[in-house]
Amino acid sequence: YGSFSTWIGSPEKNFGWDLLCDAKKVYDKVMQSGQLSCEEQAACERQLSICEGSDWFWWFGDYNSAVSVDSFDRLYRRNLGNLYHLLKQPAPSILNKPISVGSGDPDMGGTMRRGQEV
Repeated sequence: YGSFSTWIGSPEKNFGWDLLCDAKKVYDKVMQSGQLSCEEQAACERQLSICEGSDWFWWFGDYNSAVSVDSFDRLYRRNLGNLYHLLKQPAPSILNKPISVGSGDPDMGGTMRRGQEV
């Protein structure tokens, strides 16, 4: 049986989702306000789609290597910051702080975790 723990459940993964939900609320408000041109709206929609990719959350957690987690953590936060910029809204300062720190085996970084018998 599968598990969603790859994407949600740990404090780091949940915090990543919280940041996305906060950005989505701002996105919805700005998009409904009519203050953006059609081109600006399209750019915001593309950027939101990037931020909504579930693979970001796979990297958060202690089982991935510190180097991998750091890279994806930074990139995810940068993409959220870019969304706020495109929305012409200030990005929250929390985006300047890492979400997660990995401590897993670098040799296993980027690979699927071995399943466990239940």
